[in-house]
Amino acid sequence: MASDERPEAYVQRLAKELEDEILALGPETVIGFVAETVVGATSGVLPPEPGYFKAVRKVCDKYDILLILDEVMCGTGRTGTFFAFEQEDIVPDIVTLAKGLAAGYQPLGAVMLSDNIYDTLANGSGYFQHGHTFLAHPIACAAANATLDALSTGILDEVKNKGKYLSATLLTRFRHHMYVGDIRGRGLFWGIELVQDTKTKTPFPPSTQLHKKIKQSAMDRGLMCYPMAGTIDGKEGHHILLAPPYIISLNEIDLLVQRLAEALDSALMDVIGQTILHRDTVEDKKAL
Repeated sequence: MASDERPEAYVQRLAKELEDEILALGPETVIGFVAETVVGATSGVLPPEPGYFKAVRKVCDKYDILLILDEVMCGTGRTGTFFAFEQEDIVPDIVTLAKGLAAGYQPLGAVMLSDNIYDTLANGSGYFQHGHTFLAHPIACAAANATLDALSTGILDEVKNKGKYLSATLLTRFRHHMYVGDIRGRGLFWGIELVQDTKTKTPFPPSTQLHKKIKQSAMDRGLMCYPMAGTIDGKEGHHILLAPPYIISLNEIDLLVQRLAEALDSALMDVIGQTILHRDTVEDKKAL
């Protein structure tokens, strides 16, 4: 989004880009539009602009194109609602789930279909070839059932409340950091974007391997986080992804942020070769 562009205009521009591409390809050749509701590892927890998916849904409906949402990482309660798309006030035609679906106890993935697609298959051949070696694995499915039972006890309200606390704690600790360009997320799903310059958002060179240094520095302090490179275009840009367990306590959130801050500053000091100052510290020094 351009610095002088309003979010509403940005959303409409993106919707027009999608529609223009569909028309360029020919609507009859396009079966679906696929997106992560909240982009996970590749972009570091990037929520959509308000109204974006409503605009996309409208374009897809106009040309009879399926809206397919990937919620492997952001679904199953991670953002505070069972489906992340609930917060967008839309319903996709197909949604994929995995990871949190069995709470990490068993590997399991699922594809959910709208009634329209299901009925089309059922009223047509009635047959859908999708068998795999471990299809409907009983232990994995039992883990998923137990997870769904746990999620029905009100834990998602805790995800929302703890997410607000995590958000506030991250902002308090990192909003004045000289090398933090953005803090974003929903529920217990947060990303921290790292930059050389917070005004220009210039990324660190890929050669710094900053994400690997942060990962090791965090592990040395007993913290597991998810640093990644290639935030911007697959090569440039670094971020840290946080996805703590839903049962994390407020004290553990404090400890998480404290250890993350220590790990980040240690890794940055290794990269730039000097002590890390936060913007509020710099401003205080100027005032003196």
